[in-house]
Amino acid sequence: MQPFDYIFFVFVFFHPTSIKCGKAFSPTISGRKEHLTLQSDSDGRPSSRLGMFFADEAEKPNSPEPSDISKELIPVELVASENPSFLNMAGSFLVDSFWLNSEHHQLGKGVVLSQESRINLIVEQCADLQEKYGERMGKRLLDACVLGALEPESKEMLGLVTLKATLLMKTDVLEADKAETIAKSAVALLGPKQRRLYKDASIQKIAKELLPDDSNAVCVLSNLAVSPNARRSGIAQTLCNEAEILASEWGYEKIHLLVESDNTAARKLYEDKLGYSFSFEKKAACGLRADIESGSFTEIEVDTLVLVKNL
Repeated sequence: MQPFDYIFFVFVFFHPTSIKCGKAFSPTISGRKEHLTLQSDSDGRPSSRLGMFFADEAEKPNSPEPSDISKELIPVELVASENPSFLNMAGSFLVDSFWLNSEHHQLGKGVVLSQESRINLIVEQCADLQEKYGERMGKRLLDACVLGALEPESKEMLGLVTLKATLLMKTDVLEADKAETIAKSAVALLGPKQRRLYKDASIQKIAKELLPDDSNAVCVLSNLAVSPNARRSGIAQTLCNEAEILASEWGYEKIHLLVESDNTAARKLYEDKLGYSFSFEKKAACGLRADIESGSFTEIEVDTLVLVKNL
């Protein structure tokens, strides 16, 4: 099988919300072209600690009259895939476009990043995406998807967003692996006849019927990033619009996200442009930073906002 043989994409030519479906493509020579609906159908994954949610496509803080400055809309192909090659491309993109090149995460003046450190960051980020969104042998209880925006001709990645189902327990948005363990444990406690009733049950059904009242199945948007050369051209909104459609198809009436309280650029994008509103704040939550010297991700405590949007 050639890389990207099984890929779904959407052409976006005019307004960011104007999309239409096209055929699957392969950047390598291949005689096969197939459709793939946006879905995941595998099971069981090891935990990962790369759990920070972020947004990018920020305006430069010193730009004159930023609200009046906009690039021409860029046509892109929206691609959803759990193919390892695609996820590796996505991991490299996140490191270069977000962790090392965004308003909220910037290398200080005079700081030089070694190629070895950059590669180490990419390896860790790619492993994280493979664990959370990659191919699985069995059925996936929690829906998950990586959605990329590619330049139609070169197939260069211009933007990325991820979407996943998980559990919101009180004020904790759980990592998907932990949520899956809790849901499966709740089913395992049932008698044989009852367990059969939940054999193919959704996380929404399990949360509603088997978990405490303060536990809810939620759909979380995360890892929104746009290439520095393609910002302010509608790509972030295009990705979010498609993610919202997908969340609705999964059966959710709301979509959630987490953003650091002091990430003003991301909050401006989500609250002012994309229609998200404040739900609650989580003090001293776990956040991540890229350690330039070691080429690894380190955990920090950071105040985090949970935003929500009705679909």
